[in-house]
Amino acid sequence: MTVKRNLTQNVPAGIFSGIEAFWYQEEKWVIAHGTTYRFHEAPSTIQQQIWKAFYNDKQSLAYLAKIGLSKHSEVFDRWYQCVVGGLDHIPDFGQKLIPDAYNNMCDDMQCPHRGRLCGCASGLKNIEVETIAALKSAKNMEQAAEAIHVSLPAIKSRVAIMHEKLHVSNSVAMMARASELGV
Repeated sequence: MTVKRNLTQNVPAGIFSGIEAFWYQEEKWVIAHGTTYRFHEAPSTIQQQIWKAFYNDKQSLAYLAKIGLSKHSEVFDRWYQCVVGGLDHIPDFGQKLIPDAYNNMCDDMQCPHRGRLCGCASGLKNIEVETIAALKSAKNMEQAAEAIHVSLPAIKSRVAIMHEKLHVSNSVAMMARASELGV
């Protein structure tokens, strides 16, 4: 049974060009082809793609074993929550897994791996972290775009999205907030 929820009401339509896997209210969820599923109710091809990414993530699996997780279901749930993360504006799966660089799900201040697999509640993707780093080292947006080999409109689009994610109104505040998060 497919469960339609209000989980996607604030997600732009473009997210449905890939697969967004996310943790929500202690459950694994997937948005694929415009439909929201609980993970175990998603089509098997989608489940297989996520399982493959899980098994191929040797670094995270080694860390989860190091902190004492050994039961397969526990490891998968923790990986899903901490690596795949929460619902955001960028699909986690296109051709491959693109996990959140900073997980917007983590609110467990006592978690022994906080900041190693997940982050500090901003929901930033790796490309957004890369963009912030480029902006910090460049004199202007044009130089930042050149440094990471994207167009000026792409940089401006990423910055606009990050303003929303970080709840800031300008780039100075965005950079300050990113610094607070350790980016």
